[in-house]
Amino acid sequence: MTNKPMLGELLVSNNIVSKEVINQALKLQVGGNRRLGSILVRMKVITDDQLAETLASQLGIAITDLQQSFSPEVKKILPRYLCNMYGVLPLKFKPNNVLQLAMTNPSDNEAINDLENYTGRVVEPCLARHSDIDRQIPLCIPLSLKDFFSPKVNTMANRVVATIALMCVIGLGIYTFDYIQKVRQGTISVTADYTLYHHHDLTFAVAKKGGYSLQGHAAFADGLYKAEFSDLKNIEAFIQKREKDFSGVQKDWLKWVLQQAGKGQSKQLVAQK
Repeated sequence: MTNKPMLGELLVSNNIVSKEVINQALKLQVGGNRRLGSILVRMKVITDDQLAETLASQLGIAITDLQQSFSPEVKKILPRYLCNMYGVLPLKFKPNNVLQLAMTNPSDNEAINDLENYTGRVVEPCLARHSDIDRQIPLCIPLSLKDFFSPKVNTMANRVVATIALMCVIGLGIYTFDYIQKVRQGTISVTADYTLYHHHDLTFAVAKKGGYSLQGHAAFADGLYKAEFSDLKNIEAFIQKREKDFSGVQKDWLKWVLQQAGKGQSKQLVAQK
């Protein structure tokens, strides 16, 4: 097929499109992997049937019936993304390491060379309509890991995966932040008489009428205890005296609780004035 005219020349010589249109399509083709015939069909300057019939007439080959010619044994020889990229569909294995391949343009030597290098087989090209190949690819060629990890994978799929991943990261970040806050600060509940700070095995109570209490179990102490205090200084002295009883997390929490209680005490003094 190396002596056959190029597709653009065939279409111009048959007065199907003008040379100017071919030049425009070739400019659109530069820098990408799109096939010229596919571009012309998408430009709507030729129909799918015109493309196939022109090639069949000029190249002296028949248009292949894909449903009749496809053999399931070849379904994994090419990943789906390459079939879409080159506009091809593998049909069957033939003797002497030959792969029969339906193509929208059997004179596309660049595509043939690329696919021979990929498969390690000699390609025997057959002509098929672009629309027939597009329709049969998802029916005949299963998705594989190569399709998902290919740089040519569908852009929308990439966006969906990226969006899901971003949402997972955000959700994990919110959960982690909330968890850290709860570990550090515990939970707070308010009753008619008390504001209660809870942290695992400890509870610190601030009475609205005055006074404080600390009860629960220190990490390194035996048994439970409950201690009541008239002011914050007494609590600080108690914690310092029993410093070895508390874990590092409990110490951090107690420090935070005393800061909160001190702020509440300051607000009460201001209100009284």
